[in-house]
Amino acid sequence: MIRKLQTAALFAVLLSGCVDYGSALTIVQNQTPTLGMTMDRSCVIPSSPSDLRNALGTFDVALDHSYPYYMYPLVANGLPFIPGNVDPNLVYINKFTIKIEPPPTVTVPWSPSCPAEFDYPNPLPLHPGDQAAAIVEAIRLCHYDLFHQLMAQGKLPSSFSERVIFRLIVRAKGRHGSTEIKSDPFEFPVRVCYGCLQTGYNTAAYADFNFPKVPACNRLAEVNPFQGNPCNPAQDFGPLLCCALDAEGKQLECPGIARGITTPMP
Repeated sequence: MIRKLQTAALFAVLLSGCVDYGSALTIVQNQTPTLGMTMDRSCVIPSSPSDLRNALGTFDVALDHSYPYYMYPLVANGLPFIPGNVDPNLVYINKFTIKIEPPPTVTVPWSPSCPAEFDYPNPLPLHPGDQAAAIVEAIRLCHYDLFHQLMAQGKLPSSFSERVIFRLIVRAKGRHGSTEIKSDPFEFPVRVCYGCLQTGYNTAAYADFNFPKVPACNRLAEVNPFQGNPCNPAQDFGPLLCCALDAEGKQLECPGIARGITTPMP
């Protein structure tokens, strides 16, 4: 009997060692990328904690085409450094898992091709005590289309006075030696809206073009002063000025680009 109990206890220990949880691997915060100083004006993600973090996302699903929503999780390896040729506490992150939770009482018709929970592969080695930021596609193109359809049909509120908050539950997953390691879940709220980033123009030439109104592209000034988020126009901050390529104002270009006429529409 004692031998059976010892065997069962050993087996339980081995099973518990297959996956590491807890504070060893942590998503610290969601970083905010900034424009770099390179010629191509690439977006740069800070690799250490700073005030450049995002506590609430915004995702506009009324743009010219489908966009993803990106997160930039800052991940920390809290394991101690162990001297040697190969540090056994090196962690190799291989993917992030994302679960999208809708607001209470809201039913979303997820599908196998557009599920609420999925993986996003992104290799990231982390030495003990190190932190690094990653890029994660946390809302896919199909989700954009799904939210757009629900708001256009009135099945999700599209009024700016209502805040439709989806929660993104994110985990980093990888290997710690021969063991799988997972971070604790990191929850990030995202406001999904229909045109909310396309408002707030503070110049007289564009004051009348708050969503859903848009100027004709061939009446824009040479430089659009409202480019929105340079790292992804559909998310987090505006104002973003789209323009219409057709007379009906249905074929949009976001952000709007001048099309030959340099005098803005009065």
